[in-house]
Amino acid sequence: MKILRIAVTGSAGSGKSLVCHRFKTIGLVTLDCDVIARQVVEPGKPGFEKIVEVFGQSVVQKQGTLDRTRLRNIIVGDAILRKKMEDILHPQILSEMVLQIENAMYKDKKAVAVEVPLLFELGMEKQFDVTIVVAAQDMDLVKRISKRDKVSKENAQKMLDLQMAQEDKMAMADHVVINKGTMAELFESVDNLFDKIQKEFLTT
Repeated sequence: MKILRIAVTGSAGSGKSLVCHRFKTIGLVTLDCDVIARQVVEPGKPGFEKIVEVFGQSVVQKQGTLDRTRLRNIIVGDAILRKKMEDILHPQILSEMVLQIENAMYKDKKAVAVEVPLLFELGMEKQFDVTIVVAAQDMDLVKRISKRDKVSKENAQKMLDLQMAQEDKMAMADHVVINKGTMAELFESVDNLFDKIQKEFLTT
């Protein structure tokens, strides 16, 4: 069975999760690479063992799980260690994502929407039939990240500066959804876009 694979990406705070939530409401299977990233480093998984091997026991909490905050603090300021972490995680995330797409239960809509924050950075767009970038104004991104992660606007901006620029992502995507109005307007944009995608890919 041919499943239509849709990737949803965008900068932090852009509204990727909301777009995927809408796709789920429409009837698509939805997956989230951030959730998969946590699954592949659960105790006992190869990803967990490799991270402990590279970063040492100090990144393991008393209850035996990874101390994600400590890990994040280590890699934010060290590009070499960040690269090591990515080299461990990304192949594991990719293979787990493919497995979950293949094993998901599809009903009337033979389509899956996957939230992939680093879609273009990792060259993962090749895994998908359609790529969508969710975009918003820079000041809205900063405000949303600051509120969501309980960090200063300055730190929210730093987080954005580490990511690929929105304009670059938009230039590489098949479709762009602008998230600058109400949630109802965003959902309407998603509905209209899916109608268009469906006509192109899912009608015979």
